[in-house]
Amino acid sequence: MFFGRDDEIRALRGLIEAPKPQIAVVYGRRRIGKTSLISNATDKSAALVIEGIEGGSKQEQIESFLGQVSEQLRRDLTGRAPASWQEALLILHRALGRRRMVIVFDEFQWLANYRQELVSALKMVWENYLSRAPGRSLILCGSIASFMTTRVIRSSAFYGRTDLVIHLQGFRLGETAAMLKRHGFGEVLDAQSFTSGVPKYLEMLAAAPSIQTGIERLAFRRDGYFVGEHDRVFVSHFGSNSDMERIVRALVASPYGLSRRELAARAGVNEGGGLSNQLFDLEAAGFIHSHRPLDKVANSRLIRYFLTDGYLRFFYAFIRPRLKQIRAGGRQRDHFAGIRQGGAFRSWMGRAFELVCIDHTDRIAELLGFSGVDYEVGPWFRAPRKGLPGVQIDLAFDRGDRVITLCEMKRQTAPLGKAVIAEVERKAALLEAEHPRKTIQRVLVVDGDVSREVTNSGYFFRIIQAKDMV
Repeated sequence: MFFGRDDEIRALRGLIEAPKPQIAVVYGRRRIGKTSLISNATDKSAALVIEGIEGGSKQEQIESFLGQVSEQLRRDLTGRAPASWQEALLILHRALGRRRMVIVFDEFQWLANYRQELVSALKMVWENYLSRAPGRSLILCGSIASFMTTRVIRSSAFYGRTDLVIHLQGFRLGETAAMLKRHGFGEVLDAQSFTSGVPKYLEMLAAAPSIQTGIERLAFRRDGYFVGEHDRVFVSHFGSNSDMERIVRALVASPYGLSRRELAARAGVNEGGGLSNQLFDLEAAGFIHSHRPLDKVANSRLIRYFLTDGYLRFFYAFIRPRLKQIRAGGRQRDHFAGIRQGGAFRSWMGRAFELVCIDHTDRIAELLGFSGVDYEVGPWFRAPRKGLPGVQIDLAFDRGDRVITLCEMKRQTAPLGKAVIAEVERKAALLEAEHPRKTIQRVLVVDGDVSREVTNSGYFFRIIQAKDMV
């Protein structure tokens, strides 16, 4: 069944039904549900869907393109394949005649072989031929975000010509809860932490009797889907670029982030322009995020990079170290039950919960009643200096009403005791010293019970339970 994406479907259908021909670009990492979204948005419209071939040459792409057009239009256009994309697109134009049609190019980066020829040819043929018939719209869909943003959206061919851009991302907690409606909130939060809301992964977990059983079967059995998914996703995005994996592994070892200089040193890569491109590609794919301290400029050297993709974080922490055992098969062990009992997993889940909260900052602002106020949101950190201790606050809102909302995020099984107050007060004191003219508002976001001494202390402006973010 198809879940969520109401806003995106509404936007795509509005574009399709517009009186003038329009262009949409849909992009996002693999498994995120782009094809399903487009299929649902076009279910009541005549649509021609052409998909690229991973790794195919230009000539193979053109031949496959004509074959798919022939099959869907029920016309044989597969004679001698033309040598250029312009010729191939003009064949499509003649075959369509005056038909109303939504034209979808799926995995567009593969069709284009990551080059500019198809982009330029499509711009010319669309403007001069394909868009001249009524009831036409064009949807370009791709899983390589860096190609779709730099070579399409911001290219000289399509710059300013796209009417709708959708960067499709993982489900939020509410959508995940709807998809896993037979599971309790604890399992919903587990699933969100492991998958970052990737619909394909959630669909597979939903079929299991429990999320724990699903993770065991999918991640710790020889034929488990998650065992080989790293290679399928990572290679499809970045090929055999070993620097990319070194960067990711360095970030895995530093869950609270690294500066550019620290990252280059720990990954063993050059700090020059090549690293800028690699970080852009990883962030465009949605695997990492960059954050600057709230009070620093956009190009600050204090920007830190974090690995945020739930599956990659889980793979490198718990699947990859056991790959030899997993692939050996033999007597099946319940790996995951043992992993869950360890301190490393509890730490991992604590950071995963923080990342889920960071993905829901708009909901937190709404719950706290300041969503209508201008604000910047992100981490706030200071390195130790001049005898002062360092500090990292993982989520703070710097608000236009001269309030800074400091959020402490905790997920645990035992009731949260008063030690959390001392922990937050140390951070708040350093924040107050840096911003003496602003009010520091202390908020606790928690999954689990909070002791009576904490709730009765009145220390926190608000205690938000994780389930309230749904």
